[in-house]
Amino acid sequence: MMHWRPMRADDLPQVMAIAAHLHPGYPERQEIFADKLAFYPAGCQMLAEDDAVFGYGFAHVWSLGLPPLLDTPLGALPAGKDCLHLHDVALMPQAQGAGRVDVYLDHLQALALADSIDVLSLIAIAGKDGYWRGKGFQDFRPCDDQLQRRLDSYGRGNLYLCRRLTKLKESDTQAV
Repeated sequence: MMHWRPMRADDLPQVMAIAAHLHPGYPERQEIFADKLAFYPAGCQMLAEDDAVFGYGFAHVWSLGLPPLLDTPLGALPAGKDCLHLHDVALMPQAQGAGRVDVYLDHLQALALADSIDVLSLIAIAGKDGYWRGKGFQDFRPCDDQLQRRLDSYGRGNLYLCRRLTKLKESDTQAV
């Protein structure tokens, strides 16, 4: 059965293969993924079954309204960490559906709330905002020039979306 597990450094070649297959228009170097894993390992997960890998998720604490640029190292933890930023979640076609992204989002929500953070953020690549709106994400306002420059590093037509978090009931949580 497919399940989410913590990512390891030796997973990065598989992450690169999945990213190249699913996100060819958004290339990132392996060292960027390694930086994210080292920066915030709790937010980095692999979707696996036995030894086979079917997807990944990268998230990290960050500053609301200032998403990281594409293919750029994170550097130091921002002083004003007030959101958990979902950098990427990618599932191979045979793993899509069955609520697997929701399980990962539940994991992120638990991490955020444990760190007194009540916002998830992400950049919805062009045309994918409807998917994320269906998961409770909304437009971040205002979208100033600095935010727009950051969005443009991913190409045109991308949106910065956020979701306010509420405390999960224990019965709503699923192990990741």
